[in-house]
Amino acid sequence: MIEKSASQVKNLIASRQFGALTFGSAQTRIKFAIGRTYQRTNHMKRVLQTALVILCLLTVALSATQKPGTLRGKIENEKGKPIAGAEVRAMRIRDRSIKETKTDQAGGYSFELEPDDYTISFDAEGYQGGTLVQMQQVEEGKETSVKTIRLGKAGHKTSLIRGAVFDRNGASLAGAVLKLVRVPTEEEAKDRRHIASVSMSYTTNNHGEFAFRVPAARARYRITAMLTGYKTELKTVDVTESEAVPLAFSLEPVKR
Repeated sequence: MIEKSASQVKNLIASRQFGALTFGSAQTRIKFAIGRTYQRTNHMKRVLQTALVILCLLTVALSATQKPGTLRGKIENEKGKPIAGAEVRAMRIRDRSIKETKTDQAGGYSFELEPDDYTISFDAEGYQGGTLVQMQQVEEGKETSVKTIRLGKAGHKTSLIRGAVFDRNGASLAGAVLKLVRVPTEEEAKDRRHIASVSMSYTTNNHGEFAFRVPAARARYRITAMLTGYKTELKTVDVTESEAVPLAFSLEPVKR
């Protein structure tokens, strides 16, 4: 009986040792499996990151290989004579970037632009400036002709409303759209006087600058400054005869 009990004890000890060994092997296998899974996950991350980088590089390369298009036009006065030295701006609709040029002696201008939609703004000394309502589409490797722009004279005497548009940090905002409208003064509103209709628009240049030439007479104007991503700002300006009025806008970003 004693020998049998000793044998049983030996078998029990061996069984427990085998169980412990088996449990240890199981732990090792689990750790190994976890390690393999972690390695595979990291590998997949690296693969996805690499694919993303390649995609970005291909996009940039595709954009770089796109040929620019040409936007060409002409500016004349009411009698059909060319206006030399007129300022012309082409604003890209997508990112509101602006290119500027001036008309030559024949009144012509041209831009080499990336394929996209653009708005054309213009201004000339002694003439009424503005912005074309119709957008101009520039296609890759092609020439887009803009209908000839004819400007009317601003009159013998004009007043100038000139300024710039900034963000709240003082940085210039290019591509901001300003709209000017003639509104009655307090006296005109009280007397119910009829006022001549005046309406103009202007797109700021790369320095955020704008300028309106208005008739040289006592008048009040309402000017609205607008830019995507910013709150619209409105100001009222009183102008006297043959005066230059400085004006600045500081636009606040729209909270998202």
